[in-house]
Amino acid sequence: MLKCIDYYSGNQIGEVEDWVAQAIENEYDIVHNDYVYSLKYVVNNVAFFVKNQYDYTIENNFSYHPPKEGQPEKYELIRMKAKELAYLLEDQVPKSREKSLALTNLEQVVFWANAGIARN
Repeated sequence: MLKCIDYYSGNQIGEVEDWVAQAIENEYDIVHNDYVYSLKYVVNNVAFFVKNQYDYTIENNFSYHPPKEGQPEKYELIRMKAKELAYLLEDQVPKSREKSLALTNLEQVVFWANAGIARN
């Protein structure tokens, strides 16, 4: 086994099989603490890796999530119920800054609910 070392920090980030010593720079990646590291070089049974700019949460939050089975129906139900509440607010709350904020925040509720379904 080869020790895996972060090239910049010098911290050990894992171990890999010996055959990795034959890999070419940037041809082999490992994951450690939700970060992807690419092979830099191997010296004396130590493989040095460079951390790529990668964070699972950022990747997930800023990626397209095609709808999975059953999700479109959930989106539609949430929008329908929010629309019912929006009409209730339109009818019952006087025209005001507060009404505008209520409707804006209702839009945010729909957005975040749909994001929660899509991302998880």
